[in-house]
Amino acid sequence: MFINEAYIDFTKKENREWIPAAIMNLRGRLPLKVPVTVDGRVISGLAVNKVQNPSDHRETVAENGMATQAEADAAILACEKAKKTWGHRPVRERADIIRKAADLMVRDKKELICVEVLEEAKPFKEADADVCEAIDFCRYYADEAERIFRHKPTTDIPGETNHYHYIPKGTCLTVAPWNFPLAILCGMTVAPLVCGDPVIMKPSNQAPAIGYELFKRLIEAGVPKEAVHFMTGSGRNIGDYLVRHPKVHMIAFTGSRDVGLHIVKEAALVHEGQRHVKKVIAEMGGKNAVIIDDDADLDVAVIGCLYSAFGFAGQKCSALSRLIILDNIYDKFKTRFVEGMKSLKVGIAEDLDTKIPAVIDVPSRDRLMSVIERHQKNIAGQIDLTPELLARGNFVPPTVFESDDMKSELGQEEFFGPLVTLFKAKDINAAIDLANDSEFALTGGVYSRSPSNIENVKKFMECGNLYINRQISGALVNRQPFGGFKLSGAGGKAGGPDYLLHFTEPRTITENTMRRGFAPEV
Repeated sequence: MFINEAYIDFTKKENREWIPAAIMNLRGRLPLKVPVTVDGRVISGLAVNKVQNPSDHRETVAENGMATQAEADAAILACEKAKKTWGHRPVRERADIIRKAADLMVRDKKELICVEVLEEAKPFKEADADVCEAIDFCRYYADEAERIFRHKPTTDIPGETNHYHYIPKGTCLTVAPWNFPLAILCGMTVAPLVCGDPVIMKPSNQAPAIGYELFKRLIEAGVPKEAVHFMTGSGRNIGDYLVRHPKVHMIAFTGSRDVGLHIVKEAALVHEGQRHVKKVIAEMGGKNAVIIDDDADLDVAVIGCLYSAFGFAGQKCSALSRLIILDNIYDKFKTRFVEGMKSLKVGIAEDLDTKIPAVIDVPSRDRLMSVIERHQKNIAGQIDLTPELLARGNFVPPTVFESDDMKSELGQEEFFGPLVTLFKAKDINAAIDLANDSEFALTGGVYSRSPSNIENVKKFMECGNLYINRQISGALVNRQPFGGFKLSGAGGKAGGPDYLLHFTEPRTITENTMRRGFAPEV
């Protein structure tokens, strides 16, 4: 039976005592060197990208190489070799290697957490959850591969056998985001690997160090050097080149809608020398809504919505962005929600009391500040930040807006930050209509004690993951397979029973077992 990796309980003193020494040890190794690595070779002499600590601009956390088309071509060539080796190893061997990678991440969990705290400004609790999810992906997909790759008899008749089975699909390009820089990169990498597909890992340039930590542990676990390659670089340059490459069979992508749709468009073209139709798995964000019914338990609803909106500064594709509240409790909920937000501490990620950290980089901060500036008249509540904190890192004042126009930017655009907008609805059906008025369909939720209203939401609210009377972020592998539809996704549910099928080709083998004719030489 699959069991999710346990989170660290940071309320216990013994689970906090290691932190100062671990952070100090990591700081003594900064900046972390993150090289492009192809077929086991560390590539030197490349241009370098520097990654600052989002909490403190004065600190450079990592320096990563920027791959060129030459490195991409070398990786493709190695992947072609790996198809004949890694792809033909027994599934049990591949699964055991991926399980060992999980064990190595358990061994090094504290180090991995600290890298995320400094590189992505993830608070400790959020960083621990990201590491645990990566471990879960390894173990779950290893189990699933052994299940899926068993030969399955279909219908036999006298003199004939029929078997249905799966084979590896081909070279996979993994394009990962920075917000879950270990878990998502890990899931999109180990899924094709355990299926026998070679992988080119392309982490975000905003989170290269934690991606490299994953790569090193995959190699240590036993993934052959020709089967996995680590390639940081420009999305427009190296990313586009690999997406279009005729030897790439599939692309697993998580990120913005615009980039995802661009990849889908480019992958649809068949280039010279290409003998397959490319597969794209794309998770492209959300504009997620929670409905507050007029009989909701507000004690539960306020706490759940605060975490859903402001956990990791709202930088989750599953984060709450639209709160749709029935009008007869609107003022009561608004008051409690705004006051609750103001109780949350904004600060540096390595402070255990921090609930809302800095956003990932300066362009993100500036973009979010411009949203706040454009909608000053809509602000219902905001946390005032000190000039010192604003000058130190990429901090954005958490802000609650209110609006009566779901067609506006506040109702339609994904902000990816600590911004949330309140809307009124006259009844539950109107609330569902407002929630569905979006091109996204990723996560959603409702707080209600009405069985009939909950049933209506279940039937009619458009989202891939629906949560009832609980927070809408924090999906667990196997328990809540994650993924959306409409313009939120073009693939299956990560951490679910269908996901590995995207990385395989199904085959049927039929054999006539009746002896035909006389062959004395046999």
